[in-house]
Amino acid sequence: MENTPESDLLPNVETITEGVEVVSNVYDQPGIETLEGRMGLLLQGADVQSHFIEMPPGMFTPEHAHETESIIVTLRGEWILCADGNRRVMEAGDVFWFGPGVATGYEVPPTFEDEALILVFKGHLSDGSREGFVEYITEEMNPHLEAEREDGTPFTFDEIPDDHPAKEFAASLD
Repeated sequence: MENTPESDLLPNVETITEGVEVVSNVYDQPGIETLEGRMGLLLQGADVQSHFIEMPPGMFTPEHAHETESIIVTLRGEWILCADGNRRVMEAGDVFWFGPGVATGYEVPPTFEDEALILVFKGHLSDGSREGFVEYITEEMNPHLEAEREDGTPFTFDEIPDDHPAKEFAASLD
């Protein structure tokens, strides 16, 4: 990752009054490049946070579980949700939920023309601060994902074999 000041990676948040914050234009917020797409924090409350993930065509994220549940809204583009080997195309306007400990994967075949943009809502804070979110992505998550890649975990369609179920499903959409 380039040497960007942490403040440049934080969302543009306007406080309207105590207890009310607004992020204008989710499409124009800063983010951090990861193997799972460009991620950026949006808002944090006392017990909830939201962030976005922008996923380019050709991205592949294997099924993996999180400790907390999430609700995810697709704002733009198309992508494929994978859960327990089942696949479903997700489009702008689609919403899904997954529970704690449930593994899901995200796939954007190279044949999909546009980046997909999703909003993630979690009932759990990374550490309760905006700076903590940036630190988690840059200091923990990115090195962890890079180590997984070095151990052979694929993060693009180019890195999976031709007979992989993700490629077979994507081919069935043509």
